[in-house]
Amino acid sequence: MKYTLIVLALLAPLTAAASLGNLELQPEPNAFVQSLRELRRAPPLETSRKRANVETRWFTLKLDNFNAANNATWKDRVLINEDHFTDGSPIFIYLGGEWEIEPSAITSGLWVDIAKEHNGSLIYTEHRFFGKSFPITPLSTKNLKYQSVQQALADVVHIIKTLKLEDKYKDSKVIVSGCSYSATMATWIRKLYPDIILGSWASSAPLEAKVDFKDYMEVVGQAFEQLGGKYCYDLIDNATSYYQDLFEGGQGAKAKKELNLCANFNVNSKQDRWQIFSTIANVFAGLAQYQKPGNYDLPKYCSVLRSFSDDDAEALSKFVQWRLGYPTCLSVTYKGTVNYYKWAKINYEDDSGLPWIYQTCSEFGWYQSSDSENQPFGSSFPATLYTDTCHDVFSKNYTLINIEANIAATNKDFQGIDIAVKNVYWTQGGLDPWSKVGAGIAQGAIIIPQASHCSDLDSISANDSPELQASKLKLAQLVRDWLAQ
Repeated sequence: MKYTLIVLALLAPLTAAASLGNLELQPEPNAFVQSLRELRRAPPLETSRKRANVETRWFTLKLDNFNAANNATWKDRVLINEDHFTDGSPIFIYLGGEWEIEPSAITSGLWVDIAKEHNGSLIYTEHRFFGKSFPITPLSTKNLKYQSVQQALADVVHIIKTLKLEDKYKDSKVIVSGCSYSATMATWIRKLYPDIILGSWASSAPLEAKVDFKDYMEVVGQAFEQLGGKYCYDLIDNATSYYQDLFEGGQGAKAKKELNLCANFNVNSKQDRWQIFSTIANVFAGLAQYQKPGNYDLPKYCSVLRSFSDDDAEALSKFVQWRLGYPTCLSVTYKGTVNYYKWAKINYEDDSGLPWIYQTCSEFGWYQSSDSENQPFGSSFPATLYTDTCHDVFSKNYTLINIEANIAATNKDFQGIDIAVKNVYWTQGGLDPWSKVGAGIAQGAIIIPQASHCSDLDSISANDSPELQASKLKLAQLVRDWLAQ
């Protein structure tokens, strides 16, 4: 997900690697991989101006929490802020998702404010196979079988049990929070371990696993139309249609030149074409996913988009180049993506996102396709782009039928959006693309108008909309109620 579920960061330089006696050549940076990386980054948080003493601890966990015969262990990184803690006060856990954890998440923001009110300890857990918490390497398909949400939830429970062996924590109640995929975890951990987790705050939690997540780009389009303006939506729509028509009309070379695609892009390869159109959509999705209405983010980006040229197609091409850091050319070949992920199996120190890609294949899907007509990104990147990647990177066993079976098993285990669970507070942004697979009004979720993904993590502010402020106040009261139980 994550948090599946954007300013675009440039790919860090990839490190050269040696494996199995043969020098592995570093793949060239790939714009498609880059765009996916931005979509799964940790949610942006307000900058803390307060000093905080954040301790790093390493917890010994089982490699396989469900196999008593497997005694292998590993070290998981956890950040702890006890600045306001008094013995026996609650433990407030922020669950890490598909990203590397860092201190600011437990030094400022709404969750920190609530913890401070109750003299609580703030704990930030790092999900296995992300950040610096690798249970086993390399990231072969065989080893990645230990990457699952069930294993990750059991990890958190083990950390809690270990903490509660300490006198200062033995009487502490435990409440968790999460954003995006980690909000999914916050929901499911409350369902699976209600005797350990008193309550959960789940901000923008995807709950229904789905292979073809075509609804995602619909909401991205809605965000640009409602907040950026109809002209902005139409610009994107017109430009995408123009390039799509060039490829379909036998003028792929012209499209390749105008989009500044690298020489290795094959205009006759449907998979390469899927990659470029998906990359373009992802660039805009990244902006919509973490926009803040109060900052006028999308209107500003739409103005920049228009400023590049009066010609829609040229404006879009230059905007994408700008967002991707002005590369010499855009590398978006399907083979390049597959080779990069295969390289990342050995070179796991790079922030490849490979473990998350594996989870989408084995548990969640959530492949953001162009299969809906109600979005401005054309019709040239089906979910097959991603299911093919599963097959070609991990194993021939990842056929569409088997991936669909994996997704069905996840929904059977956790009941999708109709999950039966108490003491969970769901919040959703009204323009969050991920809300289409999350809890809605019928399930008791609070919908914050015009907001996007994980929009309510910051402290209460005078800049908050009335609905956003009301939601934050409601959470604070719910926590008081839960702790009084």
